[in-house]
This record gives sequence, structure tokens and C-alpha cells, in this order.
Amino acid sequence: MRVLEYDERRNYLRLYVEDEDDLWLLHTILTKGDVVIARTTRDVSMGNESRRIPMTIQLRVEFTEFQSYTGRLRIHGIVEDAPEKFGIKGSHHTINLDLGEEIVIVKPWTKAQLERIEREARKRSKNMIVLVDQDELLIAIPMEQGIKILVERALQGINEQTESLEDVAKDVAEEITQFANQYQPEALILAGPGPFKEIVKDMLRVKARIYVDSVSTASRAGLAEILKRDIIDQVMRDYSISKSTKQLERALGLMARDSGLVVYGLEETREASTYGAVETLLVSEDLITDDEKRSVIEEVMNLVESKGGNVMIVPKDSPVYHQLKALSGIIGILRFRYK
Repeated sequence: MRVLEYDERRNYLRLYVEDEDDLWLLHTILTKGDVVIARTTRDVSMGNESRRIPMTIQLRVEFTEFQSYTGRLRIHGIVEDAPEKFGIKGSHHTINLDLGEEIVIVKPWTKAQLERIEREARKRSKNMIVLVDQDELLIAIPMEQGIKILVERALQGINEQTESLEDVAKDVAEEITQFANQYQPEALILAGPGPFKEIVKDMLRVKARIYVDSVSTASRAGLAEILKRDIIDQVMRDYSISKSTKQLERALGLMARDSGLVVYGLEETREASTYGAVETLLVSEDLITDDEKRSVIEEVMNLVESKGGNVMIVPKDSPVYHQLKALSGIIGILRFRYK
């Protein structure tokens, strides 16, 4: 997600959607009564026939639907503003928000919501992309403002000084490790056109989880290939799910020891959050989108984040989703016993 413009006075936020996680985040943030402005299409009567016309409209949100299998967010609501000639003001409409599109959202933003959007915008910098072949090396970091190329150069390959591919791979692995130690990525995508990348992988000594992929060339053209694929989305989603899985396992361990450092259920987590006791809050996706509970859930999330705690929303496809649901869908791991 990229934040293109923010006007605090007008509560105006313009965003560019980059991946499915962005759509899912907007699904959890948009509520009834919010205003969105986006490009859409609409069937309009033109004489004796009806044509689908592209236009920009302003919509008062009624509800949203996230369709993960299509990479699309459907925003249903009432048209508040649109080109006069089409006469659609006051009618129902659905905006289909897709990847690679912009949207403007006008709503009373909470600090927690803005921080979640900022985190989403920053998260790509947690990855490092390395493209390597026997004679090429490219190392890049996806940043909020775009891709930062750290290294782009030709390799000498096998020559009089290097007796084997292993020698070349060892030098490359050392260089990658130096950059990984500097930037501390949580995931490293290692790609290349041939088997050389596997030799390099075996020699890497990095803390990051390594994902291996294939591209036609270890150059900017190969980088463009990687950026068009879902592997970066998969990497970031894997990392997010892994973190929530570890935290739930931690909570279950604390409960098994009767430590008094875990609360669950809406009332208990709400009470603990008012004391600033919640260090980590796990919330199931369906609670966020439940109209009846949403305001209370967001109040708890805001309280936790305002006191320096971490909030993790667990999606339905997470392996720990059903465990969390069995414990009411909301769990707080405490800094201290407040009772």
C-alpha cells in the first residue's frame, strides 16, 4: 500500500492498492457512513440501449465484501456525487476495488487505524530480493517509495583466480550476508535462471527466511518478473501468519502454566486494555467485520496500540484461526497481572 496524500484537517486519505493484504486491511477499516471516492463503471441508459460507462463517483459506504480469491474489494453504498448527466445520485452502487487502483477515503480516522495503514505501507521494506547467476548479481530492497537497488553488477565467473562455481558462490554469499546484516530483512527472495542460486543458498548465513524462485535473467528484467508475481505477497503473508501463530502458542503456554498473564473474551480484554496491561492482542478477522461488535473491538485495539501494545488480526485462512475462535476470537497477552 502507498499513501499518496493525507489531509488531517479534512480527514482525507488517498491510497494506492498494491496487494490483497491492502484490500483486506481496507475491508476491516471501512465502516458504514464512511465516504469513498474511486473510479468505477456503471450501466447507463443511452437512448434505446444501455452502456457501461467509466466514471469517478463519491459513495457513502453501507458495507464491504472482501473476495480474496479474486483479489477484489466490493464496496457497497449510496452514490453521493457523480457526473450530473448520468443521473445516478442517490442510487445504490458497488465499487469493485482492484489491485493497482487508487481510492480516497474520508472518515473520522483513529490513531490506531492510521498506524495500521502506515505499517502496511512500510512492510515491504522487510524483504530483500537477490537475483543471481554465474555472471550477474542484483540486490534490492522494496521500499515504501519504490525499489532501492543496492547492488547491480557483473560477476567475473570462473577464471584463473576462481577454480569452481563454489568459489564464486562463496564470494556472492558473503556479499549478500553483509547486506542482510545491515538491513535485517525478515525474508529473502533468492532468484535466478539456473542452478547457481541453489549453490549460493547453501552458503548463506542469514537470519531471514529464504524463498527460492526462478527468473529468466538476474537483471532488472528479472526483478520486474519477481515484482509481478505473488511471491512477495506470499512472503509477507507467511511472515504475518507465522508471527500470530507464535503468539498464540505463547498464549496457550502461559495459560497452561496458569500464569495469570492471558485474558480472553471481549470484556476481559477490554478491562485489561484500560489498565495498559495488554502487550499483544490477537483478534480474529470476523470480529473486526462484525457490525455489532466492531465499535467495541476497535476501542480495545485503539487502547492497546495507544499504550504501546501490538495488535495482530488473524485471517480466516490462518492455521490458528479456529483455535483463536474457540477462545472467543480475542486474546490478550499481558505485560503484568492487573488483578
